[in-house]
Amino acid sequence: MRGRGVVLMANSILNASELDGVVATLINVSRAVGHRGGYLECAQHVEEALGQEFDVSHCSVTDQDDAALARAKKAYDHLSLPVMDLVVKALEHDD
Repeated sequence: MRGRGVVLMANSILNASELDGVVATLINVSRAVGHRGGYLECAQHVEEALGQEFDVSHCSVTDQDDAALARAKKAYDHLSLPVMDLVVKALEHDD
């Protein structure tokens, strides 16, 4: 553990493929929710400027994105990394 052991363990955790997948999903759905918010805000400005309602029903991003974001957050919060079992075993040793 001395020297580079902690660095190697941190790299093992940060480079876990399970973490990569969950973080990538979280980024993608967060982006979709952000685009949706921006699109709807823009539509609201158009409505105010033109004085008429702007149809957003055809918008490719929907309320389903909010549900997808909630699922992605839950997956991240409950992520289990198999490499952590190895880290725990390594921490049991004195050196």
